[in-house]
Amino acid sequence: MRVATLTPGRRTMLLVTALLALPFAVAFGLYFFEWRPAKLANHGEFIVPPLPLPETGLSLVDGSPLPTADLRRKWTLVMIQTAPCTMACQKDLHQIRQVQVALNKEMVRLRRVLMGSSVTGLRADPALVDVQRSYPDLLIAAPDVGQPGEAWRTILAASGYRFYIIDPLGNVMMRYPQEPEMQGMLRDLERLLKYSWVG
Repeated sequence: MRVATLTPGRRTMLLVTALLALPFAVAFGLYFFEWRPAKLANHGEFIVPPLPLPETGLSLVDGSPLPTADLRRKWTLVMIQTAPCTMACQKDLHQIRQVQVALNKEMVRLRRVLMGSSVTGLRADPALVDVQRSYPDLLIAAPDVGQPGEAWRTILAASGYRFYIIDPLGNVMMRYPQEPEMQGMLRDLERLLKYSWVG
């Protein structure tokens, strides 16, 4: 009986085919056995599934509407403030401004929003006059009374979380606690901006 032998060309072809198939085999195995890394690289908590923003439902301090379309096309860092903006609030505003500046040339891809619980409450806070003067690029807004949308209701009702990231498509996709590690938030944003095809 004659045993078939592999020619050098055929061996090379089989080796290349095996190398090409290896990543798919590994990916299938990881998926099939539901493997997850013990520790993720992100510092914030992903919101799964992301919360899509309603088309309307926000107003600026002067009462003019802030359409969701105005929050698209850029990454948005939201800070929740449902009480008067005291020194601690202003310190946090300064810190998230520093996070944006630390993005260097990518800082123009990020906007910051201070989110209150109501426009009436924002108007009653005299500290916001100084805040707007100190941070003219900061958007200060609140959900409209009535139907603010599920995403805004969820954000304002969530206990233990204060900072949120909205992607350029208008989805609330990551959140941070009351006192996050700002360096961790910066690293998350650097990674998001580096690999994002939008915003």
